[in-house]
Amino acid sequence: LVQPVKSNSQSIDELINSGLADIYNLNFPSAISKFKKIQTEYPNDIKGYFYESLVYFYEALGTRNEAIYEKYMDLSENLIDKCETILDKNENDLDAFYYKGQTHSYRSLLLLSLNKSLLKAASNGSDGYRILSDIIKRRPDYYDAYMGLGLYKIAIGYVPEKFKWLLNFIGFDGNLKEGYDLLLKSSQSGRYTKTDSKIALAFFSVQEREEKDQRTVQMLKEILNQFPESPIIKILYAGSLQLSGVIDETIPIIEDALIKNTGSMQNEIKKSGYALLGNAYFKKNDYVNAIKNLEEHLKYVVDEDRYNITMYNLGLAYELTGDRNKAIERYKKVRDKFINERDGEGEKMFYKFAQERISRPLSELDKLLVKGMNLRESGMYKESSDYYKNIISSNEMDKFNSNDEKIRIYMEAATSYLLNNETDLAFDYFKRVTNLKSEKERYNIPTAYFELGKIYWRKGDRENAEKMFEKIFDFGDYENRQSLEMRLKSFKEGI
Repeated sequence: LVQPVKSNSQSIDELINSGLADIYNLNFPSAISKFKKIQTEYPNDIKGYFYESLVYFYEALGTRNEAIYEKYMDLSENLIDKCETILDKNENDLDAFYYKGQTHSYRSLLLLSLNKSLLKAASNGSDGYRILSDIIKRRPDYYDAYMGLGLYKIAIGYVPEKFKWLLNFIGFDGNLKEGYDLLLKSSQSGRYTKTDSKIALAFFSVQEREEKDQRTVQMLKEILNQFPESPIIKILYAGSLQLSGVIDETIPIIEDALIKNTGSMQNEIKKSGYALLGNAYFKKNDYVNAIKNLEEHLKYVVDEDRYNITMYNLGLAYELTGDRNKAIERYKKVRDKFINERDGEGEKMFYKFAQERISRPLSELDKLLVKGMNLRESGMYKESSDYYKNIISSNEMDKFNSNDEKIRIYMEAATSYLLNNETDLAFDYFKRVTNLKSEKERYNIPTAYFELGKIYWRKGDRENAEKMFEKIFDFGDYENRQSLEMRLKSFKEGI
């Protein structure tokens, strides 16, 4: 048994849970102080060292700061050494075994998230996976181990087609459903992993929009009730609401998060908060306030951030207020830095869009589609559906004769019909998209096949659904292919 140095010390559980609460409330110095106290008062226990490293893991993940990343990698490497020293003396010490495996898993996730070495990420992930799997076999009620294993099963489950060689390297496959179920167990029964598991579950519970699944929103609301002063949880909750089509309600939540932003990672909260506010006002067609908040957001971005989508939308907002010169200035700041990286798919797509905007101003069609999209993204599904029906049935449609224009209109209309529960009409217009040919709008065609596949799938016609899904892979390396592959996996496995 681990004996405290001082007889009147707080228990390890009390210190860890209090330190974890500090992390969620973004009070990192207080969390580190408590974890160092464990190291002092319980010098033979590995937990204090693990949870101190966890603070730097979250900070590196959120800030992409290279110095913080290096600090975490050093601490985690030392932690693994400490675990191995303990295991050399007692190979049955499951705590040391667990924290070694969990550390390998976190190293892997950070390496992947920060676009570091894929091979190092795979190696760490493989070690973590095998260790955590072994722990669960030896002791099925060691529920904290379920979280790391669940995260890794999901991460590997989302590996795109072009990185399948990675699975051969690490020697196992991912599985989204199994990963989700493991996270569910750790969220219910874990000793220290309940909240982290719930946050992970919230992210991985995001469904296709037309399913109107509220699990993510509900999970984050429950966590916010537990940590009502946490600016990061407020930001996550507001973001989930916006994804579900709720806009107005998010504005006071985000503003409150910015007011309460007095702890660690202040720049990151400002960066996220102003981006969400800008997004909210853009969807409300309030481009003046969208500009104000998106410009504020850009004050806090760093070189490692993915901000092309925000920069592009800022350009759109300027153009929609009539300031073409300012719009071009912003479009030109969209970067091509991520063209050759394995992630950043959205960055690449919006770089392409920005080049188009630089070459020509917004057309009448562009402006029409922005308005329709904003109706839909604000949860006004009927209004958006009616809006597109009016365009398609009126003389307005006669202005748009090219395949590119038709694909864009049909795709946006079909998406709105689907969200308004007009499935047959949506099917018809997705089908129209697939019957047209276009190089410029090529990425929309496999997306339409995916949507058709979902409709067949829900009707129980798995044969035709699979035929549609297979089409996703027939168009080479288009802009949103990885995203579409991930959506397909998530949809079919039904997590």
